[in-house]
Amino acid sequence: MDIEDLVSTVIERMGNVKKIILIEDYAKGIDSKNIEVVLVGQYLNFEYISQLEEKIEKLIKRKVSFYLASKFLSEKPHIVIFNKDEK
Repeated sequence: MDIEDLVSTVIERMGNVKKIILIEDYAKGIDSKNIEVVLVGQYLNFEYISQLEEKIEKLIKRKVSFYLASKFLSEKPHIVIFNKDEK
């Protein structure tokens, strides 16, 4: 599973996803064992994302953490990999 597959899967099943953002190590260009992803939107399916974390971790053999938010405000390094408003 690559980043494009992850984005497609999340968008299809998560609800009203407005942005998908990589934060921390991956956003800094560090290939670590932990991938942190912020999902921004409304009415996001928390139950589904919990199951998705486990499936992705088994596939890529890395820890994946999803954070759900209604908005994202950060000056820390981050990479927006999906933005519904910029399609």
